[in-house]
Parts: sequence; C-alpha cells; structure tokens
Amino acid sequence: MELAADITPEDLKVFLQEAEEQLQLLDDDILRLEHDGASEELLQEIFRAAHTLKGSAATIGHSNMAAVGHASETLLDRLRNGDLSVNTEIVNALLHSLDTLRAFKQQLAGEVDEEPDIDAVVAELEAASGTPDDMNAGAQAGPAKLSIDHDTLTAILEAEAAGQSVYRPIVTLIDSCEWRTVRAFQIVSELSNNGDLLACSPTSSEIEADIVGVTIEAVLVSEAGQDVLEAALKAIEDVESVEFADVSSQQAPVEAAASDQSGAAPDAAVSEESHNKPQRGGQTVRIDVERFDNLANMIGELVIDRTRIAQIGRILESRYKDDDLIDSLSETSGHLTKVVSELQEDIMKARMLPVGTVFRRFTRMVRDLALSLDKRVEFVTDGEDTEIDRTVIERIYDPLVHLLRNSIDHGIESVEERRASGKPEMATLRLSAYHEQGYIAISVKDDGRGIDTKKLKEKMVAKGLETLESISRMSESEAVNLIFTPALSTAAETTEVSGRGVGMDIVRANIEAINGSITVDTALGVGTELVLRLPLTLATVNSLLVKVGKRDYALPLVYVTETVKLSHHALTTVGGRTELMTIRDQVIPLIRLHDMWPNGSGAGRAADAEFGVIVNSGDRQVMLGVDTLTEPQEIVVKSLGGFVGDVKGISGASILGDGRVVLIADVASLVNAAGRRPQREDQLQSEPQNASIDQTEADPEVFQAAA
Repeated sequence: MELAADITPEDLKVFLQEAEEQLQLLDDDILRLEHDGASEELLQEIFRAAHTLKGSAATIGHSNMAAVGHASETLLDRLRNGDLSVNTEIVNALLHSLDTLRAFKQQLAGEVDEEPDIDAVVAELEAASGTPDDMNAGAQAGPAKLSIDHDTLTAILEAEAAGQSVYRPIVTLIDSCEWRTVRAFQIVSELSNNGDLLACSPTSSEIEADIVGVTIEAVLVSEAGQDVLEAALKAIEDVESVEFADVSSQQAPVEAAASDQSGAAPDAAVSEESHNKPQRGGQTVRIDVERFDNLANMIGELVIDRTRIAQIGRILESRYKDDDLIDSLSETSGHLTKVVSELQEDIMKARMLPVGTVFRRFTRMVRDLALSLDKRVEFVTDGEDTEIDRTVIERIYDPLVHLLRNSIDHGIESVEERRASGKPEMATLRLSAYHEQGYIAISVKDDGRGIDTKKLKEKMVAKGLETLESISRMSESEAVNLIFTPALSTAAETTEVSGRGVGMDIVRANIEAINGSITVDTALGVGTELVLRLPLTLATVNSLLVKVGKRDYALPLVYVTETVKLSHHALTTVGGRTELMTIRDQVIPLIRLHDMWPNGSGAGRAADAEFGVIVNSGDRQVMLGVDTLTEPQEIVVKSLGGFVGDVKGISGASILGDGRVVLIADVASLVNAAGRRPQREDQLQSEPQNASIDQTEADPEVFQAAA
C-alpha cells in the first residue's frame, strides 16, 4: 500500500498513535453499545471516532483503511438515524471492521507483512447496514454530471499559467460492481493523494449519501504524470477502464454557480476529514518510550549519587566539623537531595499509568471467547483508575490473558450446567485492582465451578508427582496450590483456549520474576479468585538490608513479615537436614543463606546465623537466616546483565550510598526452594500418616486449574 508522497516518518508515527487510541475507543464503545443498547450520545461518540479515523487514514493516503472506515460510517449513520436497531450481526460487523483496521495499522507499523483483504469485511458491513429504498433510487439514477464552476475554472487557469499539468480522468467501474460507494471513495482518495483535486463527480456529499454510478469523473492538478495516475487507478479492484478527457481551459464547460451554492462545489474527499483530526492540547506531549526509559535510568543514577554525596558529606562533617566549607557542602548536599528526590518522584509519577489501559484490552477478548464457547459471561472491571508502573503493566498482560481465558474455558460452566445447579445463566467474571500495603493487587474472580482439590490430588499421584502419604498430609490451601505444578492439568481435555495443559506455573514464574506473588481462594461450586500482588514500580524497591558473612543483600520488604532473634527460639531438625522453628504454633522452615550462597559469605563461615527474617510468597512462608540486620532502604534496581546471567536466588543488584554493591534476593525462588509451607504443629501431630485419597472430600468434577 503506497501512502501520500509527502507523508514523513513522524507523520506516520503520529497517525499510528492516534489510530490506536481511536481503535481502542471504538472497541470499548461498540461493546458498550451491545451491552447497554443504543443511545444518541453513545452513537454520536462512535460515529465521531470512526469519522476521525477514516479522515486520518485518508489524509496519509491509505485508501483501503479509509474505505473500510467509510463502510463502517455508513452503517453507523443508519443507526444514528434510527433506520436500524442494534443486534449481534451489526456488532460483529463493526468489530470485524476494527480487526481489519488494526491489521492495517500493524502492517504500517511493520509488525506484519501481509495486507488485509477488505472485500469480506466491506461486504459484511454492507449486508448489516442494508440499503434504504430512497438510497437505492439515488444510486440507480447516478450522480449529477461533473460541473466546473467559476472558482474551479479559475484554479485551472492558474495551474496552466504556472506550467502545471491538469488532468480529467474518467474511471468506469464494471457493471457488476456491488460496492460502488467504496470504490468511488478509493478512487477519489487515490486521486487526492496524487495531486490537487479540483472537482469530481460524484461529489464527496454524494458519495456519503451512496449516490454513485459506474462512472467517476474528476479534474486534477498533478505532477505525477498520466501514466502514473492511470496505473494507480487501474490497481483499484472493479475498475474496468480509465480514460483521460481534454481539460483545456478553452474547452472546459463552465457553469456559473452562486457562491451560496458551495455545497455543490466539489471538494477533495479528504478535506473535511483532515480538518476533523483531533487537535492536541497544549498541556500534553508524547515521549518515545525508549527515551523515557533512558531518562528514568539516568534519574536512578542520580538517586545513587545523591545518597553517596549525602553519606560523604556526613563523614566529612564528622572529621572536619569546624571547617566553613563543610557547612556549605552540607547545605548544597541537602538542596541536591531535595531536588533529586522531587525529580525522582515526578519521573515515577510520569511512569505510572492507570491499570484500566490494560483492563480495557480484555473486554473484547472475553466477549468473543464467551460467544465461541456458547457461554454467557458478564465481564465486570473495578479499580481501573488504580495506577501502576508502565513496565509492570507490560509484564502482567500475558498472565492476565491466561487467567481470564482459563476462567472462561474451564471455570465458568455452560448455560445448561448453571441452570441445572440453580445458578443464573449469566456468569460473572470480575477483574479488579486496588492498592494494598504498598503494592497493587489485581483480582480475577469468577462464580463458576471452583477447584476440586480431590481431582488435583488424584492427578498428582497418577503422574507420580506426589505420594499418597504426602498428599494425605496436605492442607486444603496446599492442595489448591498444586495447580501451579508444571505441566499439570485437571481439565478433561486440553484446548487451544486454555493452553494445552500448561501455563499456571508459567503465570506464577512471570509474576514472581517482577517480585510479585499470586494466591488462590476457591470454593467448590461457588467460584475461584486469583489475586496477583505486584510492586508499584520495577525501578526502585523498598528493601531490608542484611549481611551474610561479609556480603550485603537486600530483601524486598513486600515479602518480609517479621524478624526474630534465632537464639531466642528452639530449632528442630527433621530428617537430619531440614531445620524448623515454631513461632505461635506455626512451624516454619529455616533457610540459612550461608548455605544458599557459600561463596558470598566471605572468608570462613559464621558458626550460626544470628537473625531470622520471616518472608511470605503466595501461601508459603519460610525464615531466612542472616548474620546482621542493617536497615530498611529504598534502592534502585539494576540488572545483573547478560555476562553474569541468572544466579540462583538473586534477582538484581544495586549500589549503596557508600559505593558498596548490594545483591537483591529473589525471595520467591528461595521460598519455593524450601518446598511447601509446613502445617501447624498440631496438624503435624494429629493428621494420619497414611490416609488414602478416598478419605478426602467427594465432589463434582474439577475444572479450572492449570489447563
């Protein structure tokens, strides 16, 4: 697809950004149209967005996008006028047109190579819109013959006097052409892209009214040349022939037209649309994502240097407290700290986006998937204004897609099942976001079947992943967390929708990779809720600094529950290796970080860790044994880089104020390394050691889990 010759890369970039905004707006509003029904305000908003998108496409010379937009606009106009009522056929046609427009946008962005075929979608739009009798009559009669008024003749004379070429192309469509309006729009758009369109028949208003015959005639000032124009016009489908009539000023027919009849004066087909492009407010500006990330990284470096300068200032002040320069240094350091802190805060705020930007992308997916599975699902979102770092939003999209698809495919029952169990035929799938103790929580909740832990246990034993003895000792919460076992599925059949029986382990791995966690709450026959707890930003992290041997480590505070003095509590060794500590009737395994990172402990090993840091990840809890507790501190997260690679138990690094490098512990992987969360002490003593699966509660089929 060739665009207008004067379109710059910057123009194209702006168009792609605006097109995505309009497409998302249309997606949301069309789904609202289906859910809430038609209202004058909503239809006007949809029509305006479609009109703007069509005009923007025509402005850059993308006639195919403009043609699809025009066909959508025709259907929307009939809805606005009350000629049609909203139904599934109309909504599907409009949504399919958006898919085609988005595919064109992806092609322009270089994301795909193949150009979409517009014929099928235009046919679907026209079938959904129909054609009123009066419009058919107009189309049969055809538009008025091309007329050249006084202003047009003046423009022709001026062009000829300036040595410019003036052409009068006559394009004839095949008699069987079913989409004359679309082809006329493409022809006029193509001519406009190749020059200055002075007159045309049909006019833009006639095309808008579907008053189109088999012949399109125009007057054009162009530097492209007749051969180029002819080739461009013949490339349009359904064009039978292209001829060029004599357009000399002496032979041009003139019709004097009064100035107040300007409605009949032909315009370029894109003139109105180009004036209707959304105007940017003077208070906002677009910034390239890469440039913004670089800016955020530089702010991170400033934060590190700010802390170092402050610490150096304190050291010098203690050594040379009587020196006047020290006071000046202290004052300057304090001001620098204030400015850098404010700058960091502003940059962090600028990185924050409402989580609704990702939530809105799921509405269409849920609607289409429910229809394909013949299920009735009401998709509800809450907390869309909750803000989170842009980089976190990018990382949670795929996990949320999997959780939502899994809930619809396996969690929510069919209409017949719900009716038989006394539930409403319409299921509810709720996606919520809210702040919770310094991080953001995102909940995916359905009112479907729930998770059958009996089926989970049977599957684990059948696959050799657990023994009958270990299964019998599991608490209900531990059994539910079996859904995160790699390659485990409780679905009777794996499907393309839910992911061929894998995925929940990958979901948890992706969430934990950004220092997040996931928990599951379920009730059989009632439903399931999965809650993701995520850091607000990946750029900085509030951490507890500790020492293991001679090396410093940072434990993200989002995982830390409490700290204890190990010498004040009794430890129990199980199996000669595993150490357990009992705190408030809770048995917690102890991981001595000396054993995890022996090379980082400095010369020799301390006889015993002095302190224990109790941490949680999901439903699991362990205690990390460390030598020294230093202080809580906000640190700037740095990647270890490709040369270092993945280090077990380490997620990144940072630099402290005194220049020391501190490694950031990957708490989630440390917790997973400790195995499942131990049960309460009374459970360990009272539960049978050899209970069979048959002793667990009976219930209907499982259904959601790791499929």
